[in-house]
Amino acid sequence: MNRNLYHLALAALFTGTVWSLRQQGQKRRQAALRSRAKPEAVQTWEHEGGALPRTGSQMGPDPSLP
Repeated sequence: MNRNLYHLALAALFTGTVWSLRQQGQKRRQAALRSRAKPEAVQTWEHEGGALPRTGSQMGPDPSLP
């Protein structure tokens, strides 16, 4: 009787440990996925009053008339 109770307690401890470790792993994976998510794209249009994010409104020489 004691031997069966011992085995049952040991199995319950093992199952609880595996369950806990599995949930911790899932939380870590979800946190990693959230941190890798792409940021929202910023949309800027030329000639609408805003400069382009990398090049500015105009980086080259002024246009010349023929």
